[in-house]
Amino acid sequence: MGLEKKNTFLIVSGDKTRVQRCTDVLTRNFPNCTIFHGAEWFETKYKLDNVHPKAILIDEYLPKGSGFEIVSKILKEKSNDDISIIIMSYVADHDLFAAEVASGRVQFLTEPDREQAVVDCVSKIVSPKKNESQPQYELKQLNPGDVLFKEGDHTEMAYIVKKGSLRAYSEGPDGDKVMLGEIMPGEFVGEMGHFNHEPRSATVEAITEVELIAIPNGSLDNVIFARPSWAKALVKTLSQRLKKANKALTG
Repeated sequence: MGLEKKNTFLIVSGDKTRVQRCTDVLTRNFPNCTIFHGAEWFETKYKLDNVHPKAILIDEYLPKGSGFEIVSKILKEKSNDDISIIIMSYVADHDLFAAEVASGRVQFLTEPDREQAVVDCVSKIVSPKKNESQPQYELKQLNPGDVLFKEGDHTEMAYIVKKGSLRAYSEGPDGDKVMLGEIMPGEFVGEMGHFNHEPRSATVEAITEVELIAIPNGSLDNVIFARPSWAKALVKTLSQRLKKANKALTG
């Protein structure tokens, strides 16, 4: 009565440094934490049966087997239906647990050593947004000359160009504009901020009337997973950027 509900976590990993780092991140960012540890299935099973954590953070690779195998066992037991799972893997293989990823019960943490990435994943479990039905993306309109974002801005969104064209430029030492290229329909723009977590490296403004799909960085992975055509557009954009960079280097 009136007591704050406990946030009970189970960290399954054979990496002692990662276990300690995750423990520190959880206790620093979430109130009233109780944290248990394990490194293989029997320890995990014992903790599931006796402490029933709110969430499990589990490494893909464990000293005595695969974290994916343990996740599969957890998902098969109905008594665990209220337990959320965060898989710590540098590659998010959503197809392995497609239904659970789509429902939000299973998440992939591809940057397990970055504090904010851990916090973002756990926050979806501990403090879920009340309106989960709200769209994960929105349409944005620009008129010619409108600036989408400026060099040095904080990165919050990635965009897909539906209609129109934009130009990207950087400011030179004398304040002159150094043109970096045009962005055309079907291309992503601003996506690198999602990957490198750095401020915008260029200013982007509309050349014509532009219609874009704006995707918050926190939703980008799930949206791309759910829409193969958008994933293809992202791959195409990154491939084109790489070709331009190689061409510039080779002259």
